[in-house]
Amino acid sequence: MAKSIFARLSAVFWVLLICAGGVFMVVRVQAKLQETAANAAAMEQKEEVPVPVDVMRLSRQDWEIWRSYYGQAKAGKSQTVTSYVKEIVREVHVQIGDKVKAGQVLLTLSSQDYRASAAADRASYEDAVRDYKRLSELHKSGGVSKAQVEQAFSRMKSEEAKLQSSQSTLARTQVRASIDGIVASRTVEPGEVAADGKALLTIIDLKDLEAEIMVSRKDILSLNRETPVEVLSDGQKTKCSIKRISPEAAQGSGLYPVVVCLNGLDVLPGTHVEARFLVEKKKDLIIIPSEIVQRRGDKAFVYVLDGERAKLREIVPGEGQNGTLSVDAGLSEGDLVVVRGHNLLFENALVTITREDAAGSAGK
Repeated sequence: MAKSIFARLSAVFWVLLICAGGVFMVVRVQAKLQETAANAAAMEQKEEVPVPVDVMRLSRQDWEIWRSYYGQAKAGKSQTVTSYVKEIVREVHVQIGDKVKAGQVLLTLSSQDYRASAAADRASYEDAVRDYKRLSELHKSGGVSKAQVEQAFSRMKSEEAKLQSSQSTLARTQVRASIDGIVASRTVEPGEVAADGKALLTIIDLKDLEAEIMVSRKDILSLNRETPVEVLSDGQKTKCSIKRISPEAAQGSGLYPVVVCLNGLDVLPGTHVEARFLVEKKKDLIIIPSEIVQRRGDKAFVYVLDGERAKLREIVPGEGQNGTLSVDAGLSEGDLVVVRGHNLLFENALVTITREDAAGSAGK
């Protein structure tokens, strides 16, 4: 009897234990489900936290297209000093770097033979003058004919021309500067022979610098003497103008030399400079910062606001310069384009506007 009761109680105990375990499992599962639902709700709530962005409201505007080309500064005025005669150089009066004035003697050639020739011509001229005066007095008294006087006059003029020529040649033995400037090169020393036409010195005027800029065929037809130009070098910048445009491309490069003034830019000849030319003006363009454009393969996109949501929109980019980009298609006037915070966005992201700029002022 006791064994039967114990067996029944044991069975009831195990049944109750199993039921309790089942209830416990059900409670655990429900708790886990509730926790999962809570986490999901929390994650959903977290995803909906708005992303702060700055936007730019687009409007159509005029756009200037500037193109940069490069070249070197050089002296606008220079003198290549040569000799008119083949003669020995007696003395060179200047060194490289010396400042000179127009008319200053730069070097002296040997002049002994030219002095002797000038002296002989002067003697002949003075003799011809005396002869002409003597015959003129005799003609007044009928001592000589008018033809003899005229012959003496012609001889006097001929000797005068010879004297002037010899004096001019003598003067050329002192070679002078024709411009104010600085000695840039010297290729002659005393005792050497100065051949006719041989470069002996070079004088450059640092007050009249210019730059020869090589421009492509694409833009050369857009340039004229009135085209605005900006020249930059070593942090310096100046506005200047075009002095000359070559109609013929340089051999071997296909580029066209364009000479621009430097308007007091503090550089030396040979310095590399950048020249920016205004090559085109366009009207009614949509302009955006180029940094906001996202490239995916050969396509371009920007984020545009649609209410409180950010939408990724494909655009057709045009020409770019100086951190900006024209848009040929994909954007319209009045669109709100995200210009800051775009790197945190995704399609249909909730956003909040922290700043709104007009086109052309974003980033200022």
